[in-house]
Amino acid sequence: MALGKTVATILSNKTAAASNSTTLTDCTTIDTAAVLMLGIGVKLTFNAAATGKATVKVFASPDDTNYDSEPCDEWDIPWENATVSKTVPTLPAARYLKVQVTNADAGQSITAIYVYSHPLTG
Repeated sequence: MALGKTVATILSNKTAAASNSTTLTDCTTIDTAAVLMLGIGVKLTFNAAATGKATVKVFASPDDTNYDSEPCDEWDIPWENATVSKTVPTLPAARYLKVQVTNADAGQSITAIYVYSHPLTG
């Protein structure tokens, strides 16, 4: 079995308005059929006046149509007065995954949101 790793952009240059989220329909599906391990990378820009964090949520689906109402994995990205990048490993247990970024700041948008999948396939 030959192992391979490619990075794919699954959410590109989106904005999460104050107290809102990106949508699952904006996100390209991660098909985990041949995935052994998976990392999710996020790059986003906080407004300098913001004080709230971002929460990255991973949603699962058995059929790429009906996604769970609760995330199967999630983590926070604390506010920084800058562009922030973070990659986190997540289990590819479900067949299909999509990612959503939620903005916890009540007054400022998060801009230039990019999400990447880093699958190790075999």
